Amino acid sequence: MTPDAGSAHASTDAERATAVVVLGAGRSGTSALTRGLTALGVDLGNKQRAAGGKNPTGFFEDRDVLAIAQRLKKTLGIRGHNLALLGDDVWREPAVESLAANGAQTLARRFANSELWGFKYGRTLRTLPFWQDLLDRMQVEARYVVALRNPLSVARSRARLNPMRGHQAWSDLEWLVNVVPYFDRIAGAPVSVVDFDRLIADPEAQLRRVARDLSLPIGAAEASAIDDYAEAFVQADRPRSRYTRDDLAADPGVNRWVTEGYAMLDAVAGDERALDAAFWRDWSALNAAVHDLAPVLTELDAVNRQRLRARWNPVSPVASARQAFRDWRSR
Repeated sequence: MTPDAGSAHASTDAERATAVVVLGAGRSGTSALTRGLTALGVDLGNKQRAAGGKNPTGFFEDRDVLAIAQRLKKTLGIRGHNLALLGDDVWREPAVESLAANGAQTLARRFANSELWGFKYGRTLRTLPFWQDLLDRMQVEARYVVALRNPLSVARSRARLNPMRGHQAWSDLEWLVNVVPYFDRIAGAPVSVVDFDRLIADPEAQLRRVARDLSLPIGAAEASAIDDYAEAFVQADRPRSRYTRDDLAADPGVNRWVTEGYAMLDAVAGDERALDAAFWRDWSALNAAVHDLAPVLTELDAVNRQRLRARWNPVSPVASARQAFRDWRSR
């Protein structure tokens, strides 16, 4: 998808603004990481979703971004638990492109005065082609921060909210479809991969890594804000479980492709590996393996729809009584 003549125009090339986009699977610390970006001078907007529910310390999601994301989900017909892979053709659908154009105009107005701004939404990586098109229409440079968490911890965190989606096998499939298919679209852009456990253990070091990777300056104001983040916010967001790469590899219940994908990204988060040509070759093989699962993922969605329909749409008592009366009269 490419910008059209009517696209929102936020700046000239010489004054091009920068958008920091937070990516990551659900329950991977995206909110905690996004909050940390404010310490680096990233403007998250002044229309934040209220804290509560599954994120009592805050979501740090802009309501305009959320509105765009919700319309996109409705247009694509997907929900958080869906596993079916999205075909490349969906991004060229007129309704999707129209939404990208309108969304670009909305965010261009919202962040017109911000040279450095950013946003987070839980399924941005799953729908990354849409968001890249939107940012292209704004003529904004995109830089990316990837929130990473051990999939064993992800499943346990999810299980506290939704036992079915917290099953390791199901959680792993959600991890794959949300992380793998479009991750290679950020190749060549400034990217920082941040492990949640490392962020909690040493927030200052991790935010400085983000600044290094994204070429963001750290002055006195940023240094002070980083200290505040480390001393106040992170202390309130301590994880309940911590697992290593070895723990994941040793667990027979974990999906093999999840183990491989997480190990690759964790090596980047630990500065053991770079996002270089060798990394992207390995990721291409992983991507192919996930796409081989496409028929199974589509079938699982169909089975899950039937299960949920039976569970949440039982025949009402009134309907049952009416049917019983009709049966009695027909005797």
